[in-house]
Amino acid sequence: MKKDLKTTIITLIVILFASVTNAQDAKYVAAMKNALQSFNDAKTGADYVAASNQFERIGGIAKTEWLPYYYAAYSQLINNTTLQDPNEKDAVLDKALELVGKAEILKPAEGEIWALKGYISFMKIYVNPMARMQNGMGEAMGYLEKAKALNPENPRPYFVIAQNTFYTPEAFGGGKDAAKPLLTEAAKKFEAFKPTNEMMPDWGKERNAMLLADCK
Repeated sequence: MKKDLKTTIITLIVILFASVTNAQDAKYVAAMKNALQSFNDAKTGADYVAASNQFERIGGIAKTEWLPYYYAAYSQLINNTTLQDPNEKDAVLDKALELVGKAEILKPAEGEIWALKGYISFMKIYVNPMARMQNGMGEAMGYLEKAKALNPENPRPYFVIAQNTFYTPEAFGGGKDAAKPLLTEAAKKFEAFKPTNEMMPDWGKERNAMLLADCK
């Protein structure tokens, strides 16, 4: 009798825990979908900042999830493209690096995180290329190579490297001719790649196709 009661109590606890967990998961998914919609609807720098803040708040609640901080960082990266002042761009990209660093702590073996970290690092170089190219290039490439090693099928590190090559002057080994085979390789990977769920990163394909078309 006592054993049966103990088993029943344990079963009820497991069911209760599962119900609470499922409710929490549902709230997390709903919050993320709402934030992703805000990001997709964004048109101005202020919109991207608001989306980033929305993701960051989710990260503060869902403390074991890396995607909120990832998207918070990505939103700041896109916000950077709306700015002209170098000091403002630097501040935004520093914030992006801080946020992607939080994602990295939560899931250090996730290739998507290292791809984004490499992308942000490249954008930091572009703010002041003459002063940052020599030291910054190796660091950014290191992050992207790590992303490729963690998941060779992920097209995003290939795309970021190809894009950087596209915009690098020919005198320094870049340009359209040098970028074309890299963009072609990335395009093949984009065609084959399928995100594991609707919230996983899926950016870069359209931009890669646009740059590749410009190489022809």
